[in-house]
Amino acid sequence: MTAMQDQSLISDGKFEEALKRVVFEPGMLLGVEATTSEQDYHRRRLVRHHYWLHGYGTLSGLVVSLDADEPETADAAESAKHVLTKLIVSPGVGIDGLGREVSSHEPYCINLQDWLEAHSDQLIWPAANGGYDSSDNSLWLKVTFRYQEQPSGLQPVMATQINAGTDPVQPSRLKDCILLELIPEKPLFDDPAFAPWGPPAYLDPLKAGHAHGVAPDDPTTVLNLQEQAYLATHAQSNGVLAMNAAMLHALGTGKSALDRQASETDAARTLLARIRIQLDSGRKVISNPQRIQINNLLRPFVSTPQQLLSLHRSIAP
Repeated sequence: MTAMQDQSLISDGKFEEALKRVVFEPGMLLGVEATTSEQDYHRRRLVRHHYWLHGYGTLSGLVVSLDADEPETADAAESAKHVLTKLIVSPGVGIDGLGREVSSHEPYCINLQDWLEAHSDQLIWPAANGGYDSSDNSLWLKVTFRYQEQPSGLQPVMATQINAGTDPVQPSRLKDCILLELIPEKPLFDDPAFAPWGPPAYLDPLKAGHAHGVAPDDPTTVLNLQEQAYLATHAQSNGVLAMNAAMLHALGTGKSALDRQASETDAARTLLARIRIQLDSGRKVISNPQRIQINNLLRPFVSTPQQLLSLHRSIAP
């Protein structure tokens, strides 16, 4: 990954920075930096719109599935043999953990056996960040996506440094792409952050309240007396007002309320699926579809107004 590909990742994750746009005036001399700032302002404004108003997750598609050369059989001996198994991610659209829209117009695949053999044991087995589950002798993997810029359209440019080369070139375009990652990780099913529709950690009202000395099960303790009285009088059975009260104080009152503990890379990664591979008695990984289970419904989703309207019509009496 090049430094140019990392630039948008770092800048998009700085939500605490005020956005600045270029002011155009007659006679003002503007260069490449001004043009870059103008583009950056509009794209980061859109990113924040997606993040705060729509959240993150899958909009449509991006289904993770298996494609094996041989059909599945009920023979236990056959399940212990390696089968050419491909992990496929279908076309789709989503919003990553930093609010960047991603779109994939074609399926992507990976040879699962080759991937497992290419990664050393030190990346797969450690209990700290690996995916091995000793309780049932299985290996857990997760498939994630995030937005990624890809430089393209190399063109000759003037050398800016001495001995920079006889024919220096620079990319003239940045393509909007999707970055898919396969990461060994044992899921923590009792972790609130594992919830399919869970908000970012620093937006979680209960976590934010707990960090400020508020009981996790009582976010209303951060409200003043008048607000608590109003909530007690007008709270409806659907809990909308209670949710609004919790979100009112979700970010806290500190100057660093928007600071994240996770890096921009970890924050941008968005779950697509959890994969469980049953190991043999010798803890050997076998790429066979009979030993592999995939769950696509654990991922977060983003619902559009059209989808919600269609759901309402389908369940309306």
